[in-house]
Amino acid sequence: MAGKLFAVLVLLGAIAILITAVLGYFRARDAIEAVIFDHLTAARQNKVRQVETYFRTIQNELRLLATSKMVVDATREFRGAVDRLDGQELSPELREKVSNWYADNFIPQMARVLGREPALTDYLPVGTAPYYLQYHYIVTNPNQPERRKLVDDAGDGSDYSRLHAIYHPLMRTAANTVGFFDFMLADPKTGRLIYTVQKEVDFSTSLQFGPYRRSNVATAVVRCAETADRSAICLEDFAPYAPSGGAPIAFMAAPVIDRGEVIGVLVAQLSNDEIDKVVTGNRRWQQEGFGATGEAYLVGPDYLVRSGPRTFYEDREHYFSELVAVGSPDEEVAAIKRYGTPVLHQRIETAATRAAIAGVEGTGEIVGYRGVPTLASWGPLAIAGVNWGVVAKIDSSEAFAPIDKLRRDLMVVGGVALLALIAAAAWLARAILGPLRELTTGVKRFAAGDYERAGSHR
Repeated sequence: MAGKLFAVLVLLGAIAILITAVLGYFRARDAIEAVIFDHLTAARQNKVRQVETYFRTIQNELRLLATSKMVVDATREFRGAVDRLDGQELSPELREKVSNWYADNFIPQMARVLGREPALTDYLPVGTAPYYLQYHYIVTNPNQPERRKLVDDAGDGSDYSRLHAIYHPLMRTAANTVGFFDFMLADPKTGRLIYTVQKEVDFSTSLQFGPYRRSNVATAVVRCAETADRSAICLEDFAPYAPSGGAPIAFMAAPVIDRGEVIGVLVAQLSNDEIDKVVTGNRRWQQEGFGATGEAYLVGPDYLVRSGPRTFYEDREHYFSELVAVGSPDEEVAAIKRYGTPVLHQRIETAATRAAIAGVEGTGEIVGYRGVPTLASWGPLAIAGVNWGVVAKIDSSEAFAPIDKLRRDLMVVGGVALLALIAAAAWLARAILGPLRELTTGVKRFAAGDYERAGSHR
């Protein structure tokens, strides 16, 4: 009897403790999960607004510049100057010097990026004007590549250099002011880049017949050359761009219109650096509340990243070891190392990125690109011309660290409570059954006629 009562008391108490602990644990987990999802969603939405605002600002500035008198006049005059250069004779010596420069400077750079030796003829300019202008503004330019834009007049006495001395300081200042990596003017009829600020090897080449005819800048120029709409903007997604050493480059273009006719296309070359700074918070993840494993990243419709993952910047060796551990192809790892960036080379296809590219917003716990469970918030961006998605995430192990501590604390408290319950149940069982035993003994003796001894148990 005593054993049964003790067991019942312990069982009832243990069930009460277990139910209380389990309910408390899951309610706390759900509350923390909701808070984390709210934080991730707010962070993602903030990144989306910043990226969309960045592109909206560039669109407005490019549209304004394309309608300015400076750009309209420069386009008309540069087109004429380049056409006149095309009609001139070019010495074999000058062509040879340009070819030698490509062989000594540009081809080795592309070989390092591509991982193979490219053919020289694949990159040489086509036509008289490109050879002439590249010789005077690139080959004989006394400055380092990043400072070629400082030359206003090549000193060759041509009409082109006379115009360049007038317009280049203005265009260079405009590009620096609005933050364009490069600033170009294209002839819509020939596809030729008749002017660029940076003077990379795409300068003066034709986007119809030259080495960059299959590039994203060629697509942007073709699209904008077909519309005489002053409000038109043509954006082409990031792609490796050979004149910039294979760096990820996007292009935004606007038609230059004079008297209802498209006389040129103004093109802004956009580096990935600005987008990366926005999405990574200038690499200040801790300050933005992402903890030790949280981050936001941008992906395109091909599921290749448009911003660098956090580990790539914080621990390069660990980053590559994780890529190998999750089974990333050797070609992908090698490309990231050659180009020096995961942008356009690392593929992240998860439930979150698939939903974001499909235009669906959501939150949930998924297996992340590093092969570990993560809490994530995902959604698309609204930028005309591109289809991108943003994912904000944090590892589940870090997110639920407080819950794991709570679980351990509940186990300790539950164990102590169970011990106390066992002690209380034992005392209660004795306290209840002791008098009952004495009363039972007294009743039995009374029934047997032993009135004196039976009365002693009253």
